[in-house]
Amino acid sequence: MRKRIKIVLAVIFMIPLVLILFIMISSSNETKINFYCNEDYIELDSFIHDKIYFQDIQDIKLLCNNNDMHIQKQGIGFLNNDFFSGEAVAEDIGNCRAYYYLSNDSYILIDSNVGVLLNFKSKEETREIYENLKTYLLKSR
Repeated sequence: MRKRIKIVLAVIFMIPLVLILFIMISSSNETKINFYCNEDYIELDSFIHDKIYFQDIQDIKLLCNNNDMHIQKQGIGFLNNDFFSGEAVAEDIGNCRAYYYLSNDSYILIDSNVGVLLNFKSKEETREIYENLKTYLLKSR
């Protein structure tokens, strides 16, 4: 009887652990930047969240083919084989908030109260978003 109780307790204890591990593993593969932009602000959401008003933006730059740019995680953040979202230090930029795919060496640099480094899965998508952001920034002036 005692053996059965031990087995039942072990099973009851293991089920939540297995569920927690499954949730952690499946969520760690999430490599998506939720991006929203309107005429007033840009909203970025992944592991971290930023809402940047165009009135607070000094400049937006497109940095292309930056294979040599060194970006280092600093503080909170999420990193897997192809994606990073979190606080970082970037060469020639300094402290920033980063949302980027490691496989794409083109970046959008948003110079505001907090510097934001951003890219998307492809260079084409990154360039297209950059062009749209520049248009919104010019309209807000």
